[in-house]
Amino acid sequence: MSDVRLKLLGAAKEVGRAGILVSTEEKNVLLDYGVSLSEEEPGFPLHVKPRLINAVALSHAHLDHSGAIPLLYVSASPPLLSTTLTALLSELLIRDFLKLSKYYVPYESSELQKMMENVVYQEYGSAYDLGGGVEVRFYDAGHIPGSAIIEVRTPSWRIVYTGDFNGENSCLLNRADLSPLKKADIVIMESTYAEYDHPPREKNEEIFIGKLYEALEQGGTVLVPSFAVGRAQEILCVLAKHGFEFPVYLDGMAKTAGEIIRGEASLLRDPDIFEKAMSMAIKVRNWDMRKRIAEENAVIVSPAGMLKGGPSVYYMEKVMEKNENAVFFVSYLIPETPGRKVIETGIFSSPTKKGVVNARVEWFDFSAHSGKSQLIQAIEATKKDATIVIVHGREEPELKLAKAAEERGRKAIIPALGEETVFK
Repeated sequence: MSDVRLKLLGAAKEVGRAGILVSTEEKNVLLDYGVSLSEEEPGFPLHVKPRLINAVALSHAHLDHSGAIPLLYVSASPPLLSTTLTALLSELLIRDFLKLSKYYVPYESSELQKMMENVVYQEYGSAYDLGGGVEVRFYDAGHIPGSAIIEVRTPSWRIVYTGDFNGENSCLLNRADLSPLKKADIVIMESTYAEYDHPPREKNEEIFIGKLYEALEQGGTVLVPSFAVGRAQEILCVLAKHGFEFPVYLDGMAKTAGEIIRGEASLLRDPDIFEKAMSMAIKVRNWDMRKRIAEENAVIVSPAGMLKGGPSVYYMEKVMEKNENAVFFVSYLIPETPGRKVIETGIFSSPTKKGVVNARVEWFDFSAHSGKSQLIQAIEATKKDATIVIVHGREEPELKLAKAAEERGRKAIIPALGEETVFK
């Protein structure tokens, strides 16, 4: 039985900058290579020699999983295995990251272009043969459109990397396909929300819709800051599903992301609802339109979800002072971001404005990650002799998930950054 080695280049006792190197005697497969956006300056994963990599397999488009991949194309050209949606959405997000970053990024648009030239598009269930008895397969992760659970098969081992996955149906997507976990020898599992469960989806949608009507019936404007990829489209689908009757505007990069997703709508849970949502949303065309709708009795869905940039900052500056307006956050808010500070202190601060937020402020849990119960269900779907490798979470949630795995008879390990684990 040949050995397999795992080395964490990121996402070790932390959320973000995912990067896991899977090595056999002959092949090296890199699972994700992302950046961390939790600090003021972007953080990159540990270095890996690009020429040693036989393939990169990308789980989904978010920058904490994709944002460092162009670095690999400065000096090499490994195949990048990805679903079509993930590749296109990654290009969109990375190009925006390059354009907006205030700090030095160690690659340029030419490396991003080279990355895209080396994409080998994968469908769910299809196999990519690296030779040497090593295959890579993709399965639906239910996290954002195009996201994948990745299986690496070697002559002796089945390794499954969950990436970010959602074990529950959302309005936009079907729940994750956990079938590859049943035969896996090693499961590399995210633990972002291992400490608690998200509220029931249907109930959460009803509360959100009800609160929107409450705010709008007072004559105000409701700003919904939202991630451009995944969350904005989820919110639009929720509005369409519930027959929402007020005007809904869509701004920023969420417009482009929506059109990209529209091209692969067959991957969504309900393509008809998504088409209704995209047709219902009024696309913001220019600054004159922005100025006008900031005073309208309407909903504005706009990136960035944490108010760190994008048109949502402009809208926030306009709606924050009036009591009849509202700001409904629907995305995770990293500590110290402007959105998180609004929730915690009631103060909004941007480069051009700072002050008390008089508008109604609420946060709704529309997470696209598995909660505690779904993570435990995923563990229970594995073989009794499987090893659970816990990543992508703070240390305390990782320890709790490891305990849950061990209580169910599985071996659980929590590797440190840079640590190499050998399976014999």
